[in-house]
Amino acid sequence: MRSGYLAAWAVLSALVFQIGSSAARDDYGARIGESLGAPLPGRTQGPIVLVNAVDPALRRWYVNQELFHEYQWQQWEYTNYARSLYQRYVDIRLEGDSFYDIYGDFVTRGFLIYNNAQDRPAQFGNTLFKSTRFDNWFSNVVIAQDKKGQYGYALTVSSELNTTLTPLTFRKPTFDGVQFDIATDRVEGTVLYSRISNPGGESTADLELQRTNNTILVGGRLQGQLTDFAILGLTMINAHQSNTLSDELAGNPFKGGLTIDQNQTIDFVEVVLRDDSPGDGMGGAAFFESGSDVVITYTDGTVDRGTDIGFGPAISGGFQRAGFLAADGTEEIRLKYDFDNPRFTANASAPKDSIMQVEFELVVGNDYQIWATSNRQINRQGQTVLLLIERAAGNVQDVSNIRTVGFEYGLPTATHIMGATFELLDVHGFNFYGEADLNWNYRKFPNQNLARHSTSSGTAGEPYRPAWFINAWKRAGPVSLFAEAFGMDPHYNTTTFVTAGNGQIDYESPRRGLVEFVDDNDDHDRFPDNVRFDFLPGDDRVFPGWDQNNDFIPDFNQNDNAVRANRRPDYDEPFLRFDVDRPEFLFGVDMNNNFWIDQFENDDQPDYPYRKDHRGFNVYAAYDLTPELQVAGGAMREHQISSDQKNEQYYALVKMDGSWARWGDFKLFEMSKRVEDDIPDRLLQWLPSQSIDGGTLTQVEDPMLARDTWVNHLFVGHKVHIGRTKVETRMNYT
Repeated sequence: MRSGYLAAWAVLSALVFQIGSSAARDDYGARIGESLGAPLPGRTQGPIVLVNAVDPALRRWYVNQELFHEYQWQQWEYTNYARSLYQRYVDIRLEGDSFYDIYGDFVTRGFLIYNNAQDRPAQFGNTLFKSTRFDNWFSNVVIAQDKKGQYGYALTVSSELNTTLTPLTFRKPTFDGVQFDIATDRVEGTVLYSRISNPGGESTADLELQRTNNTILVGGRLQGQLTDFAILGLTMINAHQSNTLSDELAGNPFKGGLTIDQNQTIDFVEVVLRDDSPGDGMGGAAFFESGSDVVITYTDGTVDRGTDIGFGPAISGGFQRAGFLAADGTEEIRLKYDFDNPRFTANASAPKDSIMQVEFELVVGNDYQIWATSNRQINRQGQTVLLLIERAAGNVQDVSNIRTVGFEYGLPTATHIMGATFELLDVHGFNFYGEADLNWNYRKFPNQNLARHSTSSGTAGEPYRPAWFINAWKRAGPVSLFAEAFGMDPHYNTTTFVTAGNGQIDYESPRRGLVEFVDDNDDHDRFPDNVRFDFLPGDDRVFPGWDQNNDFIPDFNQNDNAVRANRRPDYDEPFLRFDVDRPEFLFGVDMNNNFWIDQFENDDQPDYPYRKDHRGFNVYAAYDLTPELQVAGGAMREHQISSDQKNEQYYALVKMDGSWARWGDFKLFEMSKRVEDDIPDRLLQWLPSQSIDGGTLTQVEDPMLARDTWVNHLFVGHKVHIGRTKVETRMNYT
């Protein structure tokens, strides 16, 4: 009874409001919605009929009642523009479209620039829209920002957004997606989102790009100031496959789902064992067939062990040793588990399309690598592609590291990283930065009959892989101290596979099948150096440290450009050579001992602070004898986790950079070190003789000259003006 009273009172109040206000304002009917007052401008409703417009006449005389009401349109009217000139029609969308929320309330009027929505379960359930105005009006960057007091936020949409979370998790110069940032006096936060499998680029030509299979990237960072000098940060980044036909809501969404093409019956799984150090030609993978097995689980919960049903792999390759098969050098051991094999079809508890999980237990030893593939893990030509599962630590060759490696086979569905950072700022001259991250690479075994699929990551007992580093430094008067330590697991991964619209993934092509969280961008410009799905042009003009005037032309060939090529370096040209030295005169530290100065190096790896598969530390102390002269000494220990290779050195350093009115400018660099380094560090370098429009990067091998030696690098430079004459002298000796 009470509810009926309230409803009647509401209707009465609405009628009174409309009648009382009709003389004060125009009645627009239902065209912009029913007025609700502030703050909601209107609510949608269907067409209504004006009672005064109803006339029982037979002739066809009706005009739209709104046109009659607002503009006094008659049934017909002679048009004469002698006094009242003709006025052209104005586009009804001149100020954009009207937008309403899910409750039917009017929100705003304007232009839709960007939208990404997902509806599941549905075919083509993920839609992405980028208006042509995104490129033409806003030059690919749209920002919404507001602040009040200590609180502020910014929402940025861009196709080339320079975004960094932390050095080990996410760093891209051309992120195509959405970044939402908030900040207060002590807390800052960031949320990232992108449909990286088809992010839209500059625009979608005012069309909705509808996809069923997608690769979605989400991530963020939250950091807070614990004290005036201590900052704690938490980071998460995830990229996962999504299939909008799936209505699976349970489970962890960050583990991803199988695309339509992935979720097909597995006919066979092939495991390949290789030598982790093929260069030495011995002590490669040792496989013990007698202790190895495969465990198969079916949808009804039944479990078969291969040894119980007489099902095992077809083995090819390898050298027979006492009790095991060996894969030394370039040799491979291939184990093919064929589910169409008569032994399986006759003895298995269920057919292959009922398999929900396949787990391998491989007894291996020595210096091994374990790879896996299947008939669904293929490239664009339909050929199987191997993906690395596990590798041995060190380079054991006496089978003393024999172990059982267990892992579940599946197709990649997600790359997930979580981590934390801690920073101290100027605590009595002491500074500290540390970061630790964990990486999961999720896989799922396909089965069309299941809504939820068996999920795994890594190997048994090691589902995640770590990466970490710490830097600490202190300055007290003339004394400087620095220490760094790091550990980068060889399986730590910031790369994710991306799906095509039909659900196919090219597991072989980095260009078509991969996206990096941490791009390779050694020259720190606006374009990543690597060629990946999200930036297919790449950047083949990479010369770190050779462009100090920031004009994107190497300073060794300054008179070269994209219009008029010049392949002759300036130091070889008669009128330019005076102020341009050869690259051989560059000096600096060379901590990896490949005889390239570290700050001028380029490679094709993600730009982590430290190389993957390396662990070690470095410490040094420096003392300023004068403001111009510094001496330093230190020690470094580094080794490659997956091998027995190492880089150990003790070093001493003298630096001087002084300027005197009478004696001129003087530079001195002397570094002497005792080195044992057998870790190869290959590079990808730009040559000075190459032109901008026709140059290519060249592979440079590490000469490995510092396996056990003493290395000395001396540079002396002097410049003085005598009257109108400038005299420069340089010497560089290694």
